[in-house]
Amino acid sequence: MQAEMAYENENIVVQRIISNHQDHQAFSSFTEWLSDQSTRLSEPGDDRNALSPSDDKVFDEESGGDYRLKYFHKRRFVVNELVETEKNYIMDLAMIVEGYMKVIRDKEVTLPPTLDGKDVIVFGNIHQIYDWHKDTFHNELEKCKYEPEKLGNIFIHYERRLYMYVKYCENKPKSESIVAENMDFFEDIRQRLGHRLQLPDMLIKPVQRIMKYQLMLKEILKYTDRAGDDIKDLQRAVEVMCIIPKAANDMMNVGRLQGFVGKITAQGKLLLQDNLLVAEHAAKTKIDRQMLHERRVFLFEQIIIFSEEMEKKKSNLSSPEYIYKNSIQVNKMSLDENIYDDPLRFVLIDKAPLHSIYITCQAPSEDVRENWVSQIKSILDMQGDFLRGNLIFII
Repeated sequence: MQAEMAYENENIVVQRIISNHQDHQAFSSFTEWLSDQSTRLSEPGDDRNALSPSDDKVFDEESGGDYRLKYFHKRRFVVNELVETEKNYIMDLAMIVEGYMKVIRDKEVTLPPTLDGKDVIVFGNIHQIYDWHKDTFHNELEKCKYEPEKLGNIFIHYERRLYMYVKYCENKPKSESIVAENMDFFEDIRQRLGHRLQLPDMLIKPVQRIMKYQLMLKEILKYTDRAGDDIKDLQRAVEVMCIIPKAANDMMNVGRLQGFVGKITAQGKLLLQDNLLVAEHAAKTKIDRQMLHERRVFLFEQIIIFSEEMEKKKSNLSSPEYIYKNSIQVNKMSLDENIYDDPLRFVLIDKAPLHSIYITCQAPSEDVRENWVSQIKSILDMQGDFLRGNLIFII
């Protein structure tokens, strides 16, 4: 009887999700897939999900107040939420892939000149993300409803796959620009499809999702730890899902950089980015506040780039964009960190022949300054070791 209740409850959950997403009715094939997944994984005889996720009293009474069961119960609730919201997310992706992308690729649809040949940029690798979540990742998460102890290992195992979100976020600024330029066209498609949300609201979903995993894993880690269970894999999973969203956000900001001549992806790993006060000057120049200008500074393994945030129009709700102002190649850079009159400042010197310039940087706090100085010293040391190694090899 309990197994039947569990099976029925699972079907009710799926039906509720589908009914709450009226926009998705056009995708009957995907709905059938979702129903098949639910039926396959709701095995008769398994009543582990028959209880209400918020009913702590049931566990207290049955276990005589066993705190471990209480926290296992709380963990299961978050795991179930992770699985159910994954279904919602896949349905959102389906609206883009099976909706907008299919309409645009219809040969009978005339694209505006400003969009012709640029639809690949608009959607980036979202089709790849959709296929992987629908065909692989969702199934792996579903299994964790019955074996939650395996959840951490799943995120560890698919770490490299999840880096496809970094690629998506790197492309997103270009996508936003093209969508904004062709908003009337995309609005016509939205109305034709009967969708509630506009395309920009849909294209932000992958960014939101990759951030959400971190929060839910932290909750699951907390309850697993309180229950006294092993947390090694979950700790590593949380670490992974902190690193990937940061990398995605970093590359999204880099993607907003305009005017840089060269391939930004050829500059090595992005180590730091922040807003600093910056002044470009000659040697032995006394720097006063009027000389300092706010810059967005990007420190890569091979270059440091200084940029200025563009003024946004009142009607523009997108994230800021940056205009390239200057840069220094690491192999031509030196650091002076001993600025006695100001503990927040450090100076970078461009030692390029006939181009020697000094750039004073002022951080918002001593901790931020220390982080920048430490990272810069580290890459300069690595650069020195590399050059010395090459010299020895030549000799």
